[in-house]
Amino acid sequence: MNNLFEMMMQAQGGNAMQNMARQFGLAPEQAQSAVEALLPAFQVGMERQAASADGLQRMMQMFGGGQFAGFHDADGDGIPDSAAAQGNDVLGQLFGGKEASRAIAAQASAMSGVSDSIMKQMLPVIASMLMGGMFKGAMNNGLGGLMGQAMQGGMAGNGASGGFGNPFGQMMGGQQPPQNPMNNMMGALLGNLMGGLMGGAKPAPPPPQDPMMAGFDMLKGMFQTGQQVQQAQMDGLEQIFRQFSGQR
Repeated sequence: MNNLFEMMMQAQGGNAMQNMARQFGLAPEQAQSAVEALLPAFQVGMERQAASADGLQRMMQMFGGGQFAGFHDADGDGIPDSAAAQGNDVLGQLFGGKEASRAIAAQASAMSGVSDSIMKQMLPVIASMLMGGMFKGAMNNGLGGLMGQAMQGGMAGNGASGGFGNPFGQMMGGQQPPQNPMNNMMGALLGNLMGGLMGGAKPAPPPPQDPMMAGFDMLKGMFQTGQQVQQAQMDGLEQIFRQFSGQR
């Protein structure tokens, strides 16, 4: 479970597309086309959240408690009734408001041919399944400790002051940011070259990547759709997010 598309294809025992098709009166192929048209918006929303320490922590707290896992795992009884209600909270966090969600639904409708009204109904359901998939993917990839630190930092009220216990939190709290690993690598290469020219001993290899940063990199890799996305669609999504977030 490494990207958003795989999360959706594996959701509800592999029956998520059939369950959504039944719930929204679509053919399974239409349901999949609708999901594929909406996933890039989730990628952009997650990446924008991860661009700041506070946003990343809030997102991890959102799925890290495991409350969405049932929406990803539910099978046999179709989509739980509460999936849409809880999914709307996710949309508010990722997209910023109803206006952005409506614009995203309209764009995805034009891409997939599924009606705008159905897209609006599908968005929060997909959001709940993806949050459950993020939780499962993080746990399967050994990131339970990372999520636990996010939850602990949030309960302590230190989310914006470094209580998160990660490199982003350190920078937000005014501590010295971690060194760029490329600087270490270049320093090691130059030192090795100079040592060879001067007849000196070879320097020690650069230190391995910080485990916390490696965990963040793995987590961010899960934000990808896992499919080819037209550049025009991504440009349109960026414009939507800028418009409704007040950024230019």
